[in-house]
Amino acid sequence: MVAKIKRQIGSLSLLAKLGLLLLTLLLLLAAILLLVFLLPRHHRRPLPPGSPPANGSDPDNIVAFDFSPYLILYKSGRVHRMDGTDRVPAGVDEGTGVKSKDVVIDRGTGLSARMYLPPPAKGGDKNKDLGALPVLVFFHGGAFVIESAFTAKYHDYLNKVTAKAGVVAVSVDYRLAPEHPVPTAYDDSWQALNWVARNGKSGPEPWLRDRGNMSRLFLAGDSAGGNIAHDMAMRAGKEGGLEGGVAITGILLLDPYFWGKNPVGAETTDPAVRRKYEATWAFICDNKYSIDDPLVNPLSMPAPELRKLACSRVAVTVSDLDIFKERAAAYAAALRDSGWPGEVEQYETAGENHVYFLDKPSSPKSAKELTFVAGYLSRE
Repeated sequence: MVAKIKRQIGSLSLLAKLGLLLLTLLLLLAAILLLVFLLPRHHRRPLPPGSPPANGSDPDNIVAFDFSPYLILYKSGRVHRMDGTDRVPAGVDEGTGVKSKDVVIDRGTGLSARMYLPPPAKGGDKNKDLGALPVLVFFHGGAFVIESAFTAKYHDYLNKVTAKAGVVAVSVDYRLAPEHPVPTAYDDSWQALNWVARNGKSGPEPWLRDRGNMSRLFLAGDSAGGNIAHDMAMRAGKEGGLEGGVAITGILLLDPYFWGKNPVGAETTDPAVRRKYEATWAFICDNKYSIDDPLVNPLSMPAPELRKLACSRVAVTVSDLDIFKERAAAYAAALRDSGWPGEVEQYETAGENHVYFLDKPSSPKSAKELTFVAGYLSRE
């Protein structure tokens, strides 16, 4: 049979042989394609995905210091802030009628501030408050590492304080650690405070020159900002006051951030917690100052030093569940006991945590504390 087929093929012409070869190849290709498309595929498992490239040695991904929930510093110097990076514009606040604007204090360093001006009293003379409004210099909190004068949290708070107290307010945007470790925050704040004093006397800033009463100058701040407000009054006492002979009337410390090596009162004795706060302070100041330096622990100052506080009134607010409560209360007591001749007030809120009034601004307790703050700033 095979021999017969061979004879038949052999008798074909060359053209016929080529056609037969082509037909055979087409049939073979069709069979291969049929096998590919008809065979079940469920047994053909995909290859596992490749592992991401190893980055364990990349300094941009190696944590140098974890300051959660505020920020993480990486070995490369990259800083990842987890909070306090939003920014809202200045303008006119619909709820209070307060006007705000941003000013540059030092173009070289970028030091700036947001200013606030209350609306005229309803039904009153628009010129009545010319040169009569108390001046408030405010320092925001955020552990020296987050937040700014331009975040929604502080913008909303300053609008409320400005409206209720009837003050010209200047919210200072000092530079933050770790890029600018302490004492930069203090130095920026001191420069801003003297800028306010200078402009309040002779301008050119019109809100301070024309509307503010520099004989009623107050400093205030929450948490780290409260710490700064205290330090500014201490610095004024040690350095002979502010520019132009301007005096500080009072300071308002809202849940201030103070700490120290040894527990005060009912402060925690947990070694791990105390080590954590020591480590974070060392991070904030790049190991320049100990945890008992007067910058962070004013209780370490002897009474004669504490009496140099350059103001006549001090108010300290504390929150019942705040870890810094005990030291803030001890600060107020130490000031009274030091022989300092001014007036010390303390305001306490039960059942609330650190700076609760910023986190829960609409709560009845926050409204009550705002009334205390406004009354303290507006009282003659």
